[in-house]
Amino acid sequence: MVAKAEQLERIVRELRQLPNVIGAVLVSRGGIVITASASEEAHAETFAAMGATMSGAASAALSEFNKTGPDRIVVEGRECVLVAVDAGTKAILVVLKEGRDGVEQLLSSAEVASRLIKETLS
Repeated sequence: MVAKAEQLERIVRELRQLPNVIGAVLVSRGGIVITASASEEAHAETFAAMGATMSGAASAALSEFNKTGPDRIVVEGRECVLVAVDAGTKAILVVLKEGRDGVEQLLSSAEVASRLIKETLS
C-alpha cells in the first residue's frame, strides 16, 4: 500500500512541475484529498472539495439526459485554466494552471497522469 501511495504522490508532483501549474490534487469523489502538490497559498482541502463538487455537478447534469461522465472538465478563467479528469471509479485529478495558453498540452498531461493513476489504483 505504501508503494501505491508513493506512486500517486510522484504522479501528482510531476504534474505540478509542468510550466505554470499552480496545483495538482488527486481527490476522492467525496472530496477528500488523496495526495496534493500546490503552491503555499493554496488550500488543498478546499481545492479538492470544489473539484469533487464540480465533477459531481457535471455528472448530475449529464445524467439528466441519460448520459454518463464526465471524462474531463475544462474551466477557463480570465487568467487561469482548471482541468479535472476522471481518475477511476473512486478518484478525480484536478490541475490548475496560471495563464490560458497550453490548454491542450495540460489536458493531455492530465489524461496521461490519469491513466497511470488508474493503473496504480487497480
